[in-house]
Amino acid sequence: MRVMNRWIPILLVLLTASTAAAAPGAENDPARFRGVRYEIHYLDLHAAEVLAWDQCPSVLKDRCQVTAMSTQDYRVKYLDVGADGPTHEKIARALAKADSTPPTQVFQVVLLAASNRPGDAPSLAPGAQKALADIRTFLPFKSYQQLDALWLRTTRSADGHLVGQDGRQYTVAFKYRPAGDEGKELFVEEFRLDEQMSFPAAKAGEKLPPRNPRVLISTSFGLKQGETIVVGTSKADDGDEALVLLLTAAG
Repeated sequence: MRVMNRWIPILLVLLTASTAAAAPGAENDPARFRGVRYEIHYLDLHAAEVLAWDQCPSVLKDRCQVTAMSTQDYRVKYLDVGADGPTHEKIARALAKADSTPPTQVFQVVLLAASNRPGDAPSLAPGAQKALADIRTFLPFKSYQQLDALWLRTTRSADGHLVGQDGRQYTVAFKYRPAGDEGKELFVEEFRLDEQMSFPAAKAGEKLPPRNPRVLISTSFGLKQGETIVVGTSKADDGDEALVLLLTAAG
C-alpha cells in the first residue's frame, strides 16, 4: 500500500499535463497536423491548389503543405494537403463551393469546304459569317460550302461526328473550362479534328486505296461567350481545296 500511495502524486501530475495539452489552441500544434487527399472534379488543378493555400492562416503558412497531383492522362486530379483540423474544414468548404458542377455550355461546330471554284456564299449565323469574312481576306479561296454542322452540349468535354465530301467521316473532340472570373471567357483544350478511315467510291474497273485515319487539326485556344472563331484549316491532298472548321460558344 505504501508503494501505491507514492505513485499517486506522479499520476496526478501526468493527468494535469495531459489536460493542458488538450487545451484550446492545441490544434495548431504541428503534431496534430494530418494529411488529407481532396479529389478535384471540375476545377482547374492549379486554381484548386491556390484556393487551398489561401485557406491556410498566415501563422501556419510555413507548416501547411499543399501538393497538386494527377494521373498521366489528367482524368484523376487531387490535392494532398497537410494541415490542422480547422484549416482542413476551411479547405473542404471552399472546394465544395468552387469545385461544384459547372453550368452547361453549348457549342456549334461547322465544317466548310473551301475551293478555288466560284460559288455562292453559305448561309451561316451572323457570328459565323463574320468569322468567315475575316479569314477570306488572307485565305486563297474563292468560295466556301457548308458540309455539315453539329450542336454539342457539355459541362467539360464533348465529341461528335461530321460528314464531308464523298461521304468522308470526321470526328471532333475537345475539352473546355472557364478562363475568367465572370464566366464569359472559355479555354478550349485538346481540340482535335480527325479524319476516319474511308473507302473512296471507284469507277468500274478502278481500284482506289482506302484513306487512312489522320489528325487534321490539333490545337488549344480561348474564346468568349457568343463568339465564333475559325479553329483551323486543313488543305486537301491536291492543294486546290481545304476544310475549314468554325466553333461557336453559343451559351
